[in-house]
Amino acid sequence: MMSNALSCLSSDHLLVRSLLAVISLSSAMAYAQPGTDSLGSAANRTKDTADIVIRNAQVLTVNPDQPRATALAVRGGYLSAVGDDADVQTQIGPDTHVVDAKGHVVIPGLIDAHLHGIRGGQTYLFETYWHDALSLQAGLLELQRAAQTRSPDQWLAVVGSWIPQQFAEKRAPTLVDLDRALPEHPVYVQSLYDYALVNSRGIAVLALNTPQPLVPVGVTIERDEEGKATGKLLGGIGSFNALFAQISQGLDQEVNLLAFFQDLNARGVTGFIDPSAGGPAAFEPLFSLHRQGALNIRVGYRLSPPPGGNETAWVQTHMAYRSSVHDDGYLAFLGLGESLIMGMNDAVRMEPGFASSPRDQQEMRKALSYAAKRRVPVELHAYTDDSAAAILDAIEEVAREYPIKDLRWSLAHLNTGSAQTLQRMQKLGLAFSVQMGPYFEAPAILAANGPRVAEQSPPTKAALDMGMKVAGGTDATRIGVAGVWQAIEYQVTGRSLGGVVQRRSDLLLTPEQALTLYTRDAAWLAFAEDKRGSLAAGKLADLAVLNQDPLRVPARQLHQTQSLLTLLGGRVVHGEDWLQSQSSVPKMTLTAK
Repeated sequence: MMSNALSCLSSDHLLVRSLLAVISLSSAMAYAQPGTDSLGSAANRTKDTADIVIRNAQVLTVNPDQPRATALAVRGGYLSAVGDDADVQTQIGPDTHVVDAKGHVVIPGLIDAHLHGIRGGQTYLFETYWHDALSLQAGLLELQRAAQTRSPDQWLAVVGSWIPQQFAEKRAPTLVDLDRALPEHPVYVQSLYDYALVNSRGIAVLALNTPQPLVPVGVTIERDEEGKATGKLLGGIGSFNALFAQISQGLDQEVNLLAFFQDLNARGVTGFIDPSAGGPAAFEPLFSLHRQGALNIRVGYRLSPPPGGNETAWVQTHMAYRSSVHDDGYLAFLGLGESLIMGMNDAVRMEPGFASSPRDQQEMRKALSYAAKRRVPVELHAYTDDSAAAILDAIEEVAREYPIKDLRWSLAHLNTGSAQTLQRMQKLGLAFSVQMGPYFEAPAILAANGPRVAEQSPPTKAALDMGMKVAGGTDATRIGVAGVWQAIEYQVTGRSLGGVVQRRSDLLLTPEQALTLYTRDAAWLAFAEDKRGSLAAGKLADLAVLNQDPLRVPARQLHQTQSLLTLLGGRVVHGEDWLQSQSSVPKMTLTAK
């Protein structure tokens, strides 16, 4: 279960801070000094010798010009050779760390093209995760373990990425379940963005049975015949996010964010794009880590106008002194998304029939015209085919006035996207940013649209067959699993959580196709395909050595893939102990001085 062990540390702030300070210090020393890495100064080596050489490996380069290799060399943060032993032999010097991979697979660092990591990472140690719980009882036990590290006034929370159908009991917890398992702590359990549950202690803390309950606008309290709160809360994305922000106040956001990034590194993830993190305050912990030189992952982000109308004016104001794309290597601004005009956003709607107003359609055309004129990248949210169709109407009108094919605009999700919608996107030169939402949402998609639509969702293979650019994301942390491998497994198996829906066999991806979505094609969406996303001489040394071969293991074991060693620009961000155990260089030279 993702980081529940780390969650147990959340009550001991000093312990977590001390642990992550070591990580941060080592990262910052390399991060702030070009030409160095966590193995020491490159200045101490000759210009022609490598810092690290990995041999006896199965290198999946995701480079069409050289799909396979057995060895590679890293020098000064970049790949200096990719090939076989002969290609790296001349770069081995007395201080080169020569690693015998013993047949392990090496891949480019994974890139999640749609991860709400800036927001989700700031509460990472606070949350408990149920996405891999096989029974409700197992999920409740995880909450009980988390409770052991917290005082009775501290909340416990499960926030999305689970469904009742995954449990052996085939049901969600009740008020009685939560009270029996956790009588002393307030508990918050959110089911995707459909509803949330709190126990009796939570009802009391939120004052749900008083004239002035302590919940944000937009949250509806379900009541029984006597007018008492049942513990069930209804709302939407905005209201649930506001409520969770309320109950998770007081966290050390930087500590949580660093721990989240470290967990991504442990799965071989070296970069992600956040499509919409929120308002200015949401970015400050990330920017603070960046100023400290402490980032251990490459983060791209997009800006979203707040709801309320006149979004074009907001976009014009916030883009007036900003480049359309800017990337310093660790932090990248990648334009606008994922909601541009709130009235054109169908949120997490599953059923057909979404409609937007003429005013919103006009505002969308205005905002997109400005973006096209300024050459600004845009990613737009569309769950349903109806929403996508309305957005494409606006884009087609803009494209008649401005060239957009090289702007890397994309539509995200498209859970019920049709062949006609994909064809319109292809003609416009749009990319498809696909996520794993139907892994959790398949029961709702099935109920709203029937089996024909559900067994085709999402239309990843159809888009690839059309020759479209498809970049892979997770949509974690509320409707996805951070760490990419669960998303890769879902693209390969097509089996939704709990086995509710099985995607048609002719629409499944091979493991290699799925891996490409989360490496080379995700790098393309970040305007970084010349620097990362595949392994070739001259590119950044962002890579992972894996514990298992993703092309050979049974498909339903792909989510168990971990990284033994993760390098970010040649710097060790995960697995230094493994590197030491495999390296021919003494331990004293491995840590940054």
